[in-house]
Amino acid sequence: MNRQLRTLLFIFIVFLVVPACRTELPEDVGRAYRELPAELDFNIHVKPLLSDRCFACHGNDKNKLKAGLRLDEAEAAYAELPESPGKFAIRPGKPGQSEVFHRIITDNPELQMPPPEANLQLSAREKAILVKWIEDGAEYQPHWSFIPPSGAITPPAVTEAGGAEHPIDRFVYQQLRERGVEPAPKAEKASLLRRLSFDLTGLPPAQEEMEQFLADASPDAYEKQVDRLLASPHYGERMAVDWLDLARFADTHGYLADRYRDMSPWRDWVIQSFNENVPYDQFVTWQLAGDLMEEPTREQILATGFNRLHPQNAEDGIIDEEFRVSYVSDRTDVLGVGLLGLSLGCAKCHDHKYDPISQKEYYQLYSFFNNINESGLIPWEESSTPVPTLLLPTEQQEQTLGELKEQISRQEKKIEELSAQEVASIRSFVDREGHRTLSETFPSIGMIAHFDLENAPLKNKLNPSQEAKMDRRFSNNEVPTLVAGKKGKGLLLDGDAWLDLGKIGVFKRSQPFSVALQVNIPQSLENGVIFHKGFGTGIHSFRGFHLQLKDNQLELMMAHTYPDNAINEIYEGYIPRDEWIHLAVTYDGSSRADGYRVYLNGRELPTTVEIDNLYKDIIFHNMVDRIYPHPIEPGIQFGGRWRGTGLKGGVIDELMVFGRELRALEVLQLGNTPEANALLAKKAATLSAEEHQWLTDFFLNRQLPALRQEKIILQKLRTTYVDSAEAVQEVMVLKEMPQRRPAYILERGQYDVYGEEVFPTTPEQILPMPENLPPDRLGLAKWLFHPDHPLTARVAVNRYWKNLFGRGLVKSVEDFGNQGDLPDHPQLLDWLAVHFIESGWDVKALHKLIVTSATYRQSSITSDKLWEKDPENVWLARGPARRLTGEMIRDNALAASKLLQAEIGGPSVKPYQPEGLWKINNQEYRPDIGSKLYRRSLYTFWKRSVPNPTLATFDVPNRSECTVRRQATSTPLQALVLMNDPSFLEAARVIGEQITTSDDLQQGLKVAFQRLAGRAPDAEELKSLLEIRNFEYRKYTQRNNKPVGLLSSGASVAPTDLPEDELYANTVLASVMMCSDAAIVLR
Repeated sequence: MNRQLRTLLFIFIVFLVVPACRTELPEDVGRAYRELPAELDFNIHVKPLLSDRCFACHGNDKNKLKAGLRLDEAEAAYAELPESPGKFAIRPGKPGQSEVFHRIITDNPELQMPPPEANLQLSAREKAILVKWIEDGAEYQPHWSFIPPSGAITPPAVTEAGGAEHPIDRFVYQQLRERGVEPAPKAEKASLLRRLSFDLTGLPPAQEEMEQFLADASPDAYEKQVDRLLASPHYGERMAVDWLDLARFADTHGYLADRYRDMSPWRDWVIQSFNENVPYDQFVTWQLAGDLMEEPTREQILATGFNRLHPQNAEDGIIDEEFRVSYVSDRTDVLGVGLLGLSLGCAKCHDHKYDPISQKEYYQLYSFFNNINESGLIPWEESSTPVPTLLLPTEQQEQTLGELKEQISRQEKKIEELSAQEVASIRSFVDREGHRTLSETFPSIGMIAHFDLENAPLKNKLNPSQEAKMDRRFSNNEVPTLVAGKKGKGLLLDGDAWLDLGKIGVFKRSQPFSVALQVNIPQSLENGVIFHKGFGTGIHSFRGFHLQLKDNQLELMMAHTYPDNAINEIYEGYIPRDEWIHLAVTYDGSSRADGYRVYLNGRELPTTVEIDNLYKDIIFHNMVDRIYPHPIEPGIQFGGRWRGTGLKGGVIDELMVFGRELRALEVLQLGNTPEANALLAKKAATLSAEEHQWLTDFFLNRQLPALRQEKIILQKLRTTYVDSAEAVQEVMVLKEMPQRRPAYILERGQYDVYGEEVFPTTPEQILPMPENLPPDRLGLAKWLFHPDHPLTARVAVNRYWKNLFGRGLVKSVEDFGNQGDLPDHPQLLDWLAVHFIESGWDVKALHKLIVTSATYRQSSITSDKLWEKDPENVWLARGPARRLTGEMIRDNALAASKLLQAEIGGPSVKPYQPEGLWKINNQEYRPDIGSKLYRRSLYTFWKRSVPNPTLATFDVPNRSECTVRRQATSTPLQALVLMNDPSFLEAARVIGEQITTSDDLQQGLKVAFQRLAGRAPDAEELKSLLEIRNFEYRKYTQRNNKPVGLLSSGASVAPTDLPEDELYANTVLASVMMCSDAAIVLR
């Protein structure tokens, strides 16, 4: 008998013998049933069970749905079973008629749910909960975090909260009283200030600050310290660390190549924003959509770098669209984990198994971030910044560029006015038949190369010392194949090799130029480069310029970094095949699309301008890279390109390069068409309007020396501007495309398998997007901070609470969904969320509110009994205690030794780390020198593939993805780092020097301990430390081979006038103190 038949038979029998009301329960379930509370809360008791044990097969994901049954919605759960007519999974109030009841209490493994092989068996209490819930009516309620926090929640009355005045304490103390637990006493002043200082600035209090606080007996002594620390510039640095984790900030792009990028200006903005107490809603809105603000400032645009901090791939050969899609998905996932507290990424390939987010809703959110003009393959060279970018000139650079721009504008206007003054006389000249006196029928002024391709070797007719050669990457034996050409012989192309003109054609974007050729394109060819100046394709973001056949259309491009810092034009018309055509490209040096033209057989082609945004140069400036040992600066290449598609089967002839912009008449002449030959012989009266314009334009630019001189001046100004702009720093930002890029459901998350088209909007069960909001990122940001949004404020205050207590009010900081933890103090969480909103999203006020509570100021010391009952301090009956973060541990050592350099902001620095780690990327790590070695750990260079080993050992994430909760580990490696890392050894030696130079050994030891631990050692600790010091002293004096390496660690030099034996003993002592629980644990 198969399983399905047995199941139906069992259901039938049960249906006959079981009454409609509650049936007898197994003994263990019945016992658990009697111990349940009188009333069950769906979100607290029932929903977690359904989510964990049932939703994977009977939840929101229609692709994984079993038996057509959904248990995540009341309507579906109460409905008749699709595969068992007349039966019901849940009959509210009637467990005996509910299949869920029978399936969870049966011992038959064939019928049991969850099935035994799933390893999700229910305990007796869990079965009892589901039975009682069905019996009580099986009421479904919305998920707690999808219900907006209520403004009606108020702190309990003072009497109910044990006399507490602070609103946080009133919530906490009421629960403690209900549990019969007393809060811990107030922490000692020294411990409290150390806790507060690390929590708000990430640094220990200075010795004088500690002494002042200990001596201050005023009632507001603590509050004064709170205000001082909130006003400290180091506050922004401390707050930034956690935001950098969330934003996945790093100094490299990631993936195998893991190339360098500098996003430190964005980090500086984050630090500044926290210090200036920018409201949280503005802080987030600028990062999501600063570029979409009305007349956005440079600062607002810079903030959007938040969305470009994901890993990006520079490995040529990848599928561009595949990785572009992954970048958009990354932004969507950060929105989920970082701002909504939801695992949105689980809906990328299918409907979310646990939360009410469909795959369609995921891609609707995805579409908000899909409209950026970016590439999946970023440039290999570190000198290029993946677009879109923002220029960040210094004040001097801005002034210089501004003045040059004004001069260029005046010069362009001057040329325009001079041309307008002379147009009438030129037209009159033509009307008087002056054009018929022109004897020159072939333009030669400004020509720098002419290759007629008649004989090998292929030499420049204007300079025979210049030879064009057939080339192909990693090949040195290519030879030209000459066949019948337009005039004599031409060059046959194989699609792989290309004709390289050497250094001919290395033009800056400020230099006018023209390129022309005769070409015969095969009928079957849809794609192929005709000519280009560049190196490779996407690997260098098409830097340079090109004319190519792309999908049977002509593409004219000029780029610094494609696809945004570029000019791109498309001609969609017919390109003749299997016949000789003349193609020419002219450029006026303006960096604008209207100065970049393409001609077919002498006629300018009407192109569609797709991109007109070139703002940096198009040459490589003799780039040298670790994989390119020789300077890279290619000239023009015809018929093919490295890593690109060539003009296979095509034939080219009469290649010409000019160092100026040819006029339309000259292009017509180059084509040697009958129309060009007849034009100069035409009488003026028979000229068409177009022909008259060609002649006027030609003579205007040919016969007026004054105009030519003004154009020379213009080019010099443009060149100065271009050279000046090259030095300006670029950072990655967001920039909306003018035309919306379509977005689709991607079947199973595959980048190229399109399903239904989707449009920007938000998940219905969180908060439908109001109709008055624009369907863009700015609208999304406004949706996040809508008064009825249930998640944004809760998620934010929970994250800030976690940073201060080590655990959020919702433990799963990253997940407020069905699989996440329930809030430990739900009313406190909601009150804080509403208070945060009503304060104007004031982050400093929120921090002050929390740290001034008695709950925060409690001692972390507790009884063994309470520790056993509440090891994670969920009840908040004691103060927080946790190990310092990796950054804090290192910064504490630097601060205690007075090596710390407190400079705020700037590029990342490279402290000590073991040799050879970067060789995985064929790179060499070179530590910085001088003060950079002692900067705060916040500024440590973060390489994704090889994170700083010291910080990584102490659980700092690699930041390849959004992290809002660091893993906390305790391993022997951490002790080894503290005892062997040069940063700690050098700090220990410097502290050892300070102890050695102290007039009193014990006093010097106490001062050192105070700096590291924030308090004086007690008598037992002092005794142990002295014993260690004296033991090391004796051991050192008795050794023949002195271990002097300890005294030479780091870049600083130990004084030579100190007794080496004492310095050694005191250095070991300092190292011991640095490794101690007192130094690395915050209490």
